[in-house]
Amino acid sequence: MGLSVGIVGLPNVGKSTLFNALLKRQVANVAAYPFTTIEPNVGVVAVPDERLERLRELINPEKTVPAAVKFIDVAGLVKNAHQGEGLGNQFLAKIREVDAVVHLIRAFEDKSVSHYYASIDPQRDKEIVDLELKLAGIKKPVLYVLNTNDEKAGGIEDEILKICAKTGRGIEKLIHEAYQLLNLITFYTIKGGRELTAWSLGKGQTASDAASRVHTDMAKGFIKAEVVSFENLMQAGSWLASRNKGKIRLEGKSYVIQDGDVVEFKFNL
Repeated sequence: MGLSVGIVGLPNVGKSTLFNALLKRQVANVAAYPFTTIEPNVGVVAVPDERLERLRELINPEKTVPAAVKFIDVAGLVKNAHQGEGLGNQFLAKIREVDAVVHLIRAFEDKSVSHYYASIDPQRDKEIVDLELKLAGIKKPVLYVLNTNDEKAGGIEDEILKICAKTGRGIEKLIHEAYQLLNLITFYTIKGGRELTAWSLGKGQTASDAASRVHTDMAKGFIKAEVVSFENLMQAGSWLASRNKGKIRLEGKSYVIQDGDVVEFKFNL
């Protein structure tokens, strides 16, 4: 998978804790001192998908594969990172490689975890990292996330996404918002009724692009795509019933895949 999301922020804001929460296991080293992470941690995270679960219940496949997002835990940035402060050039180079950024901002109090600037000030911390990215010439889609143990934590925009990396609260919503930040939609394939797969695809991409996501041979030998919307398939109750009710459409290479499409590709090898 090509697209990735980098987790950035000041040191000791909970980036590695968030990374571990996303992967639901201990992967990144977590400590109470700055720059625990030097080399980025990389992990692939399944996208929670209610439609996939409903399709699984309907079809009862032998195997179900969710769509996924690649997250990268990047080391903490500090003031003057763009001038090399705190290994800033090394860390900024990693951020340049990602497609979007989750900017994690600390709003939790914990005496056992020191703050790099000695006090909790989410607005100040946000501005520090924003400025360093700007001065480094890095422009990426950004999702601001407040890491807090208190739903009422303030001092920053009310509409910002609030999570608790330590307990996992808000993680599912973060994954969904990161997926949207990457401008992705989901389509589904059902291989012989045995394997149900959710695939990520960029908004506006075509049936030919979708076929290539599944297998390059499908794109090369593309003949047509049989397409039914998730809603119509669920209402019909099966692929055969969808066909009998005239809900399955025949589409060509240039058809723009819609979010929730269930697709069967016809192709020549």
